[in-house]
Amino acid sequence: MELTDTDYEILKAIYTGRVSSGTPVNHFVDYCDNVIGGDPKPLVEAGYIETEHNEINGLTEKGTKAYEEHAAKEAQK
Repeated sequence: MELTDTDYEILKAIYTGRVSSGTPVNHFVDYCDNVIGGDPKPLVEAGYIETEHNEINGLTEKGTKAYEEHAAKEAQK
């Protein structure tokens, strides 16, 4: 899966704590749709976002690595 800028914004929302662990997935989907303009479900399905009991449980190792690498590239621009 190739991540888009919108996908990175979704990962950033979790990474930076704007969306915390325990947030219901449906609320996170609404937040992403209204604030970011994207759908986090493909990121969950691809293993970037960890969910448990229908709640956001943070980024997976894969999600954290992807976001940190993207943020480092952006900082070099």
